Amino acid sequence: MIKKVRLKPIYMNKIQLLMSRLEDALVKQSLEIELSKMTAGFRGEDSINYFLNMLPNKKECHVLHDLRIPHESTFFQIDTLILNHAYILIIEVKNISGNLFFDHTFNQLLRTKNGIEEPFQDPIAQVERQKYQLEHWLSKNKFPSVPIETLVVMTHSQSVLKTNDMSSRISKKVIHSVQLLDRIRHLQRKYKQHVIVSGDVMNKITRRLIKEHTPRDVDVMERYKISKEMIIKGVQCEGCLGFEMIKGHGSWRCSKCGHTSKKAHIKALKDYSMLYHSTINNQQARDFLLVNSISIASKLLVSMNLPYTGTFKDRKYDLRTLLDVES
Repeated sequence: MIKKVRLKPIYMNKIQLLMSRLEDALVKQSLEIELSKMTAGFRGEDSINYFLNMLPNKKECHVLHDLRIPHESTFFQIDTLILNHAYILIIEVKNISGNLFFDHTFNQLLRTKNGIEEPFQDPIAQVERQKYQLEHWLSKNKFPSVPIETLVVMTHSQSVLKTNDMSSRISKKVIHSVQLLDRIRHLQRKYKQHVIVSGDVMNKITRRLIKEHTPRDVDVMERYKISKEMIIKGVQCEGCLGFEMIKGHGSWRCSKCGHTSKKAHIKALKDYSMLYHSTINNQQARDFLLVNSISIASKLLVSMNLPYTGTFKDRKYDLRTLLDVES
């Protein structure tokens, strides 16, 4: 039973938004490459749902996707966690194409594609580190010591797995996604006679993990060294996607295609919140929406029933309630 679904990361939404408000072709190209990598990873992670939906006794399992849990001074992230009465399975998903060589000697992953060799972080070491961190988390929260198994699942159909490991250690840890169900069935046979946690404890562990989950957020303006001057201001037209919307009596009208909307400013204020700050005042709203009138900007902000602080002159409106992404 899926207890936490996988949502599109805030970071990806921010990059897409940033691209829509940039004119610099070189910067947009760089962002497009970054977004393409993230999209491939997200699709790879999401693709294992097909196999998890066929889990035997899936009602007895708690499946949690995309966890990011505080640990000491940092966080640890788990692509997919499966919890049942006998054990926990951590799944690290990799969507990488090409010839993938798992170097047992130096504990690294080497990808060869189009004649180019490229190193990657060792996913086995990565998932084993997640196991250690989860064990520490369980102990800190006074939960029972549950056996934790780990798997690296390669989801790309054009990945060829190779290794110099003669002990079969890597082949036991790294599989293609089509092998996932068989490997889980094997674990269920292995732990058939074990009952470590009750249903009540499973629920408590699940609720605590979900409560402590902290989505990764990134200041994309800072990360990509983008100044405010590079951002296209204004309200975007839903029809032609241009930024020529002009505020008239009761609605916005696109001077380019003629499309009208009464609520086009809401999307623009969401953009402001994701790119700049979660609060906005009248002057900042006028500047970003390209509205000259103080009273019009005030009416727009007041009409959305946003939480606010301060008196009328220095009032700041909280835009977080506008966001329709995970926060």
